[in-house]
Amino acid sequence: MKKINALLMAALLAGMLGGCASAQATPEATASTSPSATEENPYGGFPVDPPAANEVVLTVDGAKSIDYTLPQLKALVQVEETIYEPFVKKQQTFKGVEMAVLFEASGIKPTDKVDTVALNDYKYTDSASKFTDSKGFIALSRDGSAIGMDQGGPIRIVFPDGQKYSSFLDAWNWSIRSIEVAK
Repeated sequence: MKKINALLMAALLAGMLGGCASAQATPEATASTSPSATEENPYGGFPVDPPAANEVVLTVDGAKSIDYTLPQLKALVQVEETIYEPFVKKQQTFKGVEMAVLFEASGIKPTDKVDTVALNDYKYTDSASKFTDSKGFIALSRDGSAIGMDQGGPIRIVFPDGQKYSSFLDAWNWSIRSIEVAK
């Protein structure tokens, strides 16, 4: 929890917003992932140091609670999809872990209502099956690079083109910090 709080504080202190309904926070900013001075950042915010390898970046809380670091998430089976990213309005390739894999590991059932919560406390609630039916996944990289905090990272929810939630932007939670069964 201390690691998540540290990330949350960093995002809040940086004046960033996370989640879809507003501008979002992103954790792994480098010169290569940050927009140039002449380029407007569609996500808002400014570069923030990425999380350390041992920092928890995601907690999935179902029948059991599992904390994940970026290396632990990267060690799981990953999918890769080139999708139309609606916030920057261009094709981008995301690589990450299917939400179905994370749900299964923590005992989240398809009928469970889950909250996806961003670093800025933006919360979206829906049934687990809505995320999995739309092939939602936790993106860990974009176009082969880490996703900066100022770009909606270090991790975020995305949906492949042609899926129901590919155009339902409320579910595209940026800078996600937790997924938990709704109480």
